[in-house]
Amino acid sequence: MEDSAPGPHSAPTLDQTVGAAVKHHRMLAGLTLAELSRQANVSTAMISKIERGQVSASLATLEALATGIDVPLINFFAGTVRWSDMSFVKAGEGMTVQRLGSDFGHVYKMIGRANADHVSFESFDVTLENPLSSRPVYIHRGVEFIHMVEGEMIFRCGDAKYHMCPGDSLSFDSNSAHCPEKLLTDKVRFITVISRAENGQT
Repeated sequence: MEDSAPGPHSAPTLDQTVGAAVKHHRMLAGLTLAELSRQANVSTAMISKIERGQVSASLATLEALATGIDVPLINFFAGTVRWSDMSFVKAGEGMTVQRLGSDFGHVYKMIGRANADHVSFESFDVTLENPLSSRPVYIHRGVEFIHMVEGEMIFRCGDAKYHMCPGDSLSFDSNSAHCPEKLLTDKVRFITVISRAENGQT
C-alpha cells in the first residue's frame, strides 16, 4: 500500500498531521516501532499506519502512544493549531513611522498591525498641531476608522465635513478623498485603524 502523504500542493489531513507528530516524537525519544509497540501495547503495524496517516487513531490509542513515548497527548495535535498574527503595545509606546502626512505636521505612531487570511490592518496614534503647513488629501484602498481622543477638528470625507470632538468616531471607505480640513484647537489627537483586503480589493 502506498503512503497517503499529501501532494506537493495539498494541505496534510488531520490524520497525516497527527501521524507525523507521533513519528517525530518517537524518533526524538530514540524508540523503534517495536520498542514503542511493547511500551504502548499497540501493534507495530497499527503504529506504522498511524505515522503514515493511513488510519484515524482513537484517542485511547494516541494516549497509549503518548504514554509510551512519555510526552503529553496534546503534543500530537500541536501542528493542527492555527497561529494568528497579533501585536501588543503598552500604553505610551509604539513605533513612530513615516507616512505621507509626516511632512505636514502629522505625527504617526504605529500601535498595532495584524494579518489574517485575506485581510490586514494597521492602527496609528496620530497627533496634529497648528499651524498645519499644508493639508494633504489621502486616497487609498480599504476602509478606515477614526476615533477622536483630544482636541477638535473639521474632517473632510468625500463631499461631507464632520466636526469631530473627543469621543467621536468616523468610519468610511478610504477610496474617498479624506483629510483633516481644519484644526479647531492647537493640538488634535486621534486613533485611526486602516483595514485592507490582501487581494487588493476593498
